[in-house]
Amino acid sequence: MLSEAARASSNAAGVMRWLAATNEAHPLRVERVPFSALESWHFQPRPLRLAHRSGQFFSIEGARIETDFGPLRCWDQPVINQPEIGILGFLVRWVDGAPELLMQAKIEPGNVNGAQLSPTLQATRSNYTRVHRGARPAFLEYFTGEAPGRVLIDQLQSEQGSRFLGKRNRNMVVEPLDEPAVDDRFRWMPLAQVKGLLHVDNVVNMDARSVLSCIPLSMDRRPAAPAAPFTAALRESATARTSWHATTDILNALTRLRAGYDRAVARIGLDRLKGWDVSPAAICRPDDRYFSVIAARVEIGNREVTRWEQPLLYHRGEGLNGMVTQRIDGVLHFLMRACMYAGSRETFELGPTASRSDYLRESERGDVPAFLRLFAQPDPSWVRFSSVQSEEGGRFYHYQNRYMILELPPDEITRVPEGYLWMTLAQIESLLPHGYFNIEARNLLACLQTA
Repeated sequence: MLSEAARASSNAAGVMRWLAATNEAHPLRVERVPFSALESWHFQPRPLRLAHRSGQFFSIEGARIETDFGPLRCWDQPVINQPEIGILGFLVRWVDGAPELLMQAKIEPGNVNGAQLSPTLQATRSNYTRVHRGARPAFLEYFTGEAPGRVLIDQLQSEQGSRFLGKRNRNMVVEPLDEPAVDDRFRWMPLAQVKGLLHVDNVVNMDARSVLSCIPLSMDRRPAAPAAPFTAALRESATARTSWHATTDILNALTRLRAGYDRAVARIGLDRLKGWDVSPAAICRPDDRYFSVIAARVEIGNREVTRWEQPLLYHRGEGLNGMVTQRIDGVLHFLMRACMYAGSRETFELGPTASRSDYLRESERGDVPAFLRLFAQPDPSWVRFSSVQSEEGGRFYHYQNRYMILELPPDEITRVPEGYLWMTLAQIESLLPHGYFNIEARNLLACLQTA
């Protein structure tokens, strides 16, 4: 019997040909340019920020964060301020009782490999209200109610709180009640196949992963796989009635953290950022850590607008989003961590066990966070999932993270620091629609269902 990874490789061949054909037909051209070459963007004073001349889309601003939580009590950084709520949505149909999603082959300027699998609709409010004077996004009418459809999932979920200032999107799944016409930019794909393709690096984009995480395990109606013990453990955890912590205790713990620690975020000028330099070519740190802001001229042939310029956040190295799992009293649990980031709407969201922007280098330092070293050189017998995935290519240039899921021996970890909580998949699925989990956790939850 083929493993999940082997099946994914087999399924990937046709998808990779489709993505390659999209790249060949619509080449991606991204040229780094100085900020002065941005025709539609300019630095605005008082406070200094990089903004679009329309006042729409997004702006790059400075933020100063002060908190009494964690080892770092004050820091400055650039943030993306995009106050509008976008739509990330799949159209779904049922074939022989199993769901199929309408996937889009979408090229983003920051993707390392051009086209990746995207949701049916992936659009900011500025995009779908056509501030750019381009074409209307395909299938928008099903998500706005203009075309007949049954809304199965509609959730407000956050983007990266470490980079965005309070940004959220509607994550939607809609079943059309008619038969939409589909061109070669789109393809119906079984949900199981899309999940399997998460084993392949940089194929399923971040926005698709976010919406996939909102689809409960019960919606994936594949036959049970008795040869895959971890898959069986996931199904048991998704229906478990017992858990290490009661759900009310988890919510109480999160409330205590939100009430017990302060976080002040002051929006300041980019020229006032301590530890950052603003040059004609980039906004960056002298030590080259974390990320920098660059300017780019972009050309993509199959977009609503085919040529434009924009700022992008550029990341070096490879980050990590890692989840530790283990059985507690025979039930699979997941070690979630309460995370505080600069731009999260709430002071704390629930995130994965470990997140780091350059984990290979930082795992060698002496002051590493709890559990990070587990992911640097894990015992191969613990690894249930590992692949490299791109983050949102419309805002981030070549930003990749390794997503890793480890299953430790039962009861291996018995004590955890403050802010770490063991949860069953049933508890996670019950809380996820209410916006408690950050984007890193949700992306891992999408991968979790393929492990």
